Amino acid sequence: MTAAVTLLAASTGCISGTEQPRDSPKPTAVKPSATTPSVATQRPYDKMPARPLGQAAVSGRDHAFLQAAFAIQMPGGHKIPPAEEVAVIRRLDAKNGELAWMSDGRTFCYGKIREGYSSLSCGRLPEEAPAPGLLFTIWGEPDRVSDGENNDQVRVVGFVIAEGGPARFDHVKRSKGTGPVHQAVARLPSGRMVTFLTFDRAYGPIDPEAEICRSDRKICFPSENLPH
Repeated sequence: MTAAVTLLAASTGCISGTEQPRDSPKPTAVKPSATTPSVATQRPYDKMPARPLGQAAVSGRDHAFLQAAFAIQMPGGHKIPPAEEVAVIRRLDAKNGELAWMSDGRTFCYGKIREGYSSLSCGRLPEEAPAPGLLFTIWGEPDRVSDGENNDQVRVVGFVIAEGGPARFDHVKRSKGTGPVHQAVARLPSGRMVTFLTFDRAYGPIDPEAEICRSDRKICFPSENLPH
């Protein structure tokens, strides 16, 4: 098996101001008081692991699956979690599928387990969400190694962490040959919930109109990585 680590994080910022007239007196700098609170406040995060809900929880049938998943070398700085913290997103068969976990409210790991080609990706949620309601996205990773001759057998698998739960996600505009949306909900000790999602499509051209939405339509996102 091959281990692949993917870490994604991005942030942007913009500051603007208005120039003062030339004849205006120069403003006097004000020394901040020692009791003045800092403008930058740290976003609160749960310090305890999330726990999967419902069928996402590991059961006896997942023993071989977890063995296969954790036979892969863990990314540096991360360790194998207890089974009760692992959310099973998709069960392909006894040893293949997709899983994820959050060891705290900021740190996540995602595993895609396949015969002959598997990966574990771990990282931290970016300070700025990719889009409203979304916490993290991996738009597409192949589910097998391609030698250039079997591209028609390769599936591109996307992974998303979304805010909230347990409302269901599904395709609104579905491309031909695209698989269903698989999902697992986990709850953090604070009561906050997250939904782990995976979905796959055939290797090939991108459909710019392909979209996935939550049932209440409060969270929607492209199901295929759009070029910038």
